[in-house]
Amino acid sequence: MDFSFKDIYTRAKSVVETDSYVIYQTLKSKLYFSGNYLLMKKEPTSIDELEYYIASCRNFFRDKGVNFIHLAALENVKLSWKLKRYLKKESFSEINLLLYYLNIKDFVEPELSEFQVEYLQKVDLNRYLKFQYKIDVEASNEEWAEHNQTLLYEDIRSENIKQLVAKDGEKIIGSANIIVKSNFFEIDNLYIAPEYRNLGIAKHIITHAINSERKENVLLVADANDTPKYMYENIGFSKISEQDFYLKTKI
Repeated sequence: MDFSFKDIYTRAKSVVETDSYVIYQTLKSKLYFSGNYLLMKKEPTSIDELEYYIASCRNFFRDKGVNFIHLAALENVKLSWKLKRYLKKESFSEINLLLYYLNIKDFVEPELSEFQVEYLQKVDLNRYLKFQYKIDVEASNEEWAEHNQTLLYEDIRSENIKQLVAKDGEKIIGSANIIVKSNFFEIDNLYIAPEYRNLGIAKHIITHAINSERKENVLLVADANDTPKYMYENIGFSKISEQDFYLKTKI
């Protein structure tokens, strides 16, 4: 069975489509980078063509309160070095995402950590929200951290999104979203507190999800620059696709 980035969960909806591009928007979030962007349906081969996409994205979101420009290339399509240099000169950062796939018959089950892993219980809700708030502040800023609390509540209420947590006693030290579809599940936002890394907790969370959900297929997205991608490969995941994004946060 073939999977692609199109199978990955997103809050964004397609709101405009032309022969050249698709614009995705998350109406409830003006700060959500991953939910407000323009997908280039045709690979640009010149700066003029690239500028057309940049202007189209800027013009659509200008009156929507979205203060950034976010472009997505097609899957497995790389822009030329000339265009990448131009984007860098224009203060765009490049994000390279990898799509990993696991058929559970290929899963190499690791030794479990000494910590407890379970689905989020009501008693841990406040601790979980504080844990996520701290992550968001460190990764971005307080404005996003406050905003994301509302999105987290939506995830918790969703029938198809489950929260797995790792705990040291009552302290939450790791978490992931498990997004369940008919024939696969996706592991999203896998995060381990820095002081608890390299202790097998991420593998423990993945193992718990696989044993609990009992789906044949598993997907996850990793940043190409992140060390954990090697951990995924060591337990049986394989890279099946990649996609590049270009983000300008100050306009």
